Amino acid sequence: MSGTKTVAVKLTEGNILKKMLIFAVPIIIGNLLQELYYIFDTLIVGQTLGDIKLAAVGATSSLVFLATGFIIGITSGCAVLTSQFFGAGDDNRMKKSVASHIVIALISTVVLTVGFVLLAKPLLILLNTTSDTFAYSKTYLTIIYGGLPATMLYNVTSALLRSVGDSKTPLMLLLLSSVLNIGLDLLFILVFGWDVAGAAIATVISQGISALLCVVYIKFKVPFIIPNKESFKGIKSMLGDEFKIGFPMGFQYSVISIGMMVLQFFVNGFGSSAVAAYTIGNRVQLFLQNPLNSMSIVMATFAGQNAGAKRYDRIKSGTKKGLLLCLVYSLVIGVLAFIFAEFLTSIFLSNSDPITMKYSIEFIRWNCIFEWSLGMLFIYRGVIQGLKDGIVPMIGSVLEVMMRVLSPLIFSTTLGFASVSFAGPAAWSASAILMIIVYFHKFRKLKRIGTL
Repeated sequence: MSGTKTVAVKLTEGNILKKMLIFAVPIIIGNLLQELYYIFDTLIVGQTLGDIKLAAVGATSSLVFLATGFIIGITSGCAVLTSQFFGAGDDNRMKKSVASHIVIALISTVVLTVGFVLLAKPLLILLNTTSDTFAYSKTYLTIIYGGLPATMLYNVTSALLRSVGDSKTPLMLLLLSSVLNIGLDLLFILVFGWDVAGAAIATVISQGISALLCVVYIKFKVPFIIPNKESFKGIKSMLGDEFKIGFPMGFQYSVISIGMMVLQFFVNGFGSSAVAAYTIGNRVQLFLQNPLNSMSIVMATFAGQNAGAKRYDRIKSGTKKGLLLCLVYSLVIGVLAFIFAEFLTSIFLSNSDPITMKYSIEFIRWNCIFEWSLGMLFIYRGVIQGLKDGIVPMIGSVLEVMMRVLSPLIFSTTLGFASVSFAGPAAWSASAILMIIVYFHKFRKLKRIGTL
């Protein structure tokens, strides 16, 4: 195969903990940068435009993830076959895979962009968006949806780069995009006075520039993955294979976002202060939880490689070490966030609205108490996915949605905003129990048949 030599981390040999950490660090940094992308939007809007407009941007978070989550899932899924053909040294099928990926991305982009732009207002109405934030939310959401082509292009190109072993370039471009987003936020909001629209435009432009740089990088540094005219001929079967892998992953993200939407509906019912508090608390927690989420990706790759090598004993050992890392992190970060919840909230606010402060602190502290259950969920779910079981994680996602719905539905009238605060922990705990049961069942079965 011509082109750039790929450096990969082989997880089937060597010191387990050391290899896991080497593999995990770039993923953790990348995920943290991606979350910082949205944190700075929230922080800058909160500090410069006030609580109402902060609430307006926050009220769109689940709706933004409904679209972007599906894009992340489908592009990651479609890149799986590209990675397999690259590893096998099959240039022709690799290029056909990339061609299929491009076709699916183009069709999905048109459908998603047109569909979501038209649905922006109805979706906000469906979520019971408060009247004082509605117009701002609609403006922000419509611009983000209009920029979905940039989101798709970035995720397609970065997924393809990772599929051929290049995880550093997407990370560097994500860093550039984050810095650019902050600068444009300040320029468009403070200098140009574009209000919440400025924050949305900054996000779209910065992501679009990163996507174009990815395209340029691929053209000059990894041209061997670029399909030719022949690659687009007779790809019907390949399209089907790509879709079978990509769509379920996209759908899984969408299921999670539906749970977020339902929870947002209940939050909106508590008023603008609650929406602002939920926005702040959610941003803090998503940032703190990113290393745990990253470990889920690490465990899926670790389990996948070792399952292929029939090293199931190594998977068990790696699971224990990964679990220990996550539990230690969860306990330390949980205690610190619990203590500094008020300080973390104040970073995002330009004033000291007592209701927003109270709700945000309550949300952060409820989540902190149960960080360990989220760590267990991510470790065991990652291993199960690495063992090529996509059904159980899907069931777990549905279970999470049910718990996020039931918590405020049952307790909102008696416990108020607290029912929203512990909805997440209830969802993680229920799904984690399912993953633990399935994990031990799988390994008992392996032991019974003599594989372990």
